[in-house]
Amino acid sequence: MMREHARLVECRRGALCARRTCTSSARLAAVLGLVALVGPSPVQAWIWPEHRDIAVEAVRELPAAERKALEAMWTDLTSDAGPQLCRTLVSAGAEPQSKLGDWSAVCIDFPSYPALGGDHSCSTADLRAVTEKEDWGRKVAWVAQRSKVKLAEAGASPERLEAWNRSHLAMQYVDPAYLTRAAGNNAHFLMPRAPIEEPETIDSYVAKTLAEGAGISATAMYVQYHVLALRLAAQYHAASAAVRPDLARRALLAEGIALHFLEDSFSSGHYAATWGTAAWQKGTHDLYCEIGLTSMTWDGELFASYGDAHMREHDKKVAAATIGQSLSQLTAAASGSLRVSSAANAPEEKAIEDLDFCKAKTLPSMPLDPVAKAEAVRTLRKTPVPSGDQKEVHPPRARADIGPFAGVVAGIAAGPAFGGYDTQAGWRFRTEFEVGARFGYGLEGVLTKAMDGQIWTQATFVADPAQLDVSCPGCPGGTRTNTALPRVPARSALKLAFRMPYYVVPFDLLVLAPVLFFTSKDALQEVIFASASGGLLTIERPLPTNLGTFQFMAGREFGITFWGYLGSVDQFIATPTTPPTQATSQLVDYKSLEFDFPVFEYVPPRAFATTLSLAAEFQAGFSVEFPQNATLPLQGNQPYPGLAPSWFVYLRLRLDARKYFGGASEDWSN
Repeated sequence: MMREHARLVECRRGALCARRTCTSSARLAAVLGLVALVGPSPVQAWIWPEHRDIAVEAVRELPAAERKALEAMWTDLTSDAGPQLCRTLVSAGAEPQSKLGDWSAVCIDFPSYPALGGDHSCSTADLRAVTEKEDWGRKVAWVAQRSKVKLAEAGASPERLEAWNRSHLAMQYVDPAYLTRAAGNNAHFLMPRAPIEEPETIDSYVAKTLAEGAGISATAMYVQYHVLALRLAAQYHAASAAVRPDLARRALLAEGIALHFLEDSFSSGHYAATWGTAAWQKGTHDLYCEIGLTSMTWDGELFASYGDAHMREHDKKVAAATIGQSLSQLTAAASGSLRVSSAANAPEEKAIEDLDFCKAKTLPSMPLDPVAKAEAVRTLRKTPVPSGDQKEVHPPRARADIGPFAGVVAGIAAGPAFGGYDTQAGWRFRTEFEVGARFGYGLEGVLTKAMDGQIWTQATFVADPAQLDVSCPGCPGGTRTNTALPRVPARSALKLAFRMPYYVVPFDLLVLAPVLFFTSKDALQEVIFASASGGLLTIERPLPTNLGTFQFMAGREFGITFWGYLGSVDQFIATPTTPPTQATSQLVDYKSLEFDFPVFEYVPPRAFATTLSLAAEFQAGFSVEFPQNATLPLQGNQPYPGLAPSWFVYLRLRLDARKYFGGASEDWSN
């Protein structure tokens, strides 16, 4: 099963990802970090298996009559749909045990609607397409089931993180808009509550979220789409048999979207203090999803839960009880026992039904049936009260490890050096010290810890103590072990280093990114995420463990040292081997360029606090130095041919301290 999951993670354009969902330039820009091309990752709520499990529990706990009414709506819908929908309301086919590629064994049931209705679709039309028509809907369900199994097997171990990482990557490959879909607004979050001095009820809170010009929020999404679903269910009750399938479809699509955002309301990362810039929003979200958060419900009961990928059985049952209440209202409207108007939809209602809520900053106003609205508000009484905004008492904030940064680095490298400097055999011991500055765009918090999105440039001052021979058989003048006449004298220079992901060959994004940005944004998105996920072959994907992260990273980082180019030239005492100057030492002026190629990297668990991060980096790699312009200054600057390329194989320890900054005042006050 793990091999099948890995194969899906590694799928590429034209394989499993048959259809690409178009993304706008603005939303795509949230994915790119090179020259403002990469931005913070969007934040979503419960992962697919959690969304579906909540809905399954809610359906299971419905009274028999209400479940029968919901099943009748589903039967009417499936009578007018293709084979992609399961024939039963809740089906094992939506938790497939089939092998990779056996998509005919996968189907979409109703509890999958809340899982798809927001993270994998942006409108009722989108949701219909992915549930009834698009093959990748089945692939998403397959990935979700594999993720559920792997998360359950991993428990709280490091394997859990790897399973979560793989699920994100696999979801991205089967649904290319997965990571950018939620980036356009705050629809998945709760609007902050009012100040304590201004007592707020659920009625006034709902009114605030629906006010003209109010930012889009999970509460407003639930109210409008649930009211729409109840109106369509009432029309379904009053309609003839011929039009019932279409009305059942529209009602269940609207309710599926409504339930997605209602379920989001129970994720701790979504009722925490999630206002602010994307980096602060994501950091706070991730923190409370993992550690949980205590609040109160609107009807005054103590409430606490965890969040995305950390849902407990208790969290599921509490959320499911409220989801069940919403479904009971839907079945009541469909059976005629809830007196919701069955009049034809107003244009404003149709506008909500057709809305692309991934792009909307605010929700259009819609006439709310008073009975339907009252039922929606009654359901919301069991949801948690959100935290206050920046002017109010709120839980401690956290910033994701994302965004522009400036920092300092210091390090030491040591290992054997050989070749060059009048040597043909043997080796010498070399050490190198560095200190300098690093500027870049941090992407460690973008998606997963199994991705490497580091993009930075670095300038350091490097200093090498004198290099003495350990052995040098056949060298002119013998083995040099005296610091008065070292093999390579002490020296210092400027070093520049660069790091960024690549797709096929190092630094290819410098060409691919601008070309694909103007030709195929879908392809650009795939290339960017594939690059950050280890490249086309995925062999450079970081491996996170309890001890830190290990990575084969050849080609992602490159350095060049300018020996002798700043200040005075470097000098070497040569021992020529040809007459007439045999056995006579000569002074050689030279410059050289040294090219540095780290190959393996180990990073212990990083420390990140608010806007500051500190990391230790252990690298193994090699460098090669090419002498330039070697001359004999005491012989009229005649060329000296004795210097040849030299090699250095090293282990390096480097400390990386960063200060993140950006457009948020929090970046400077913390």
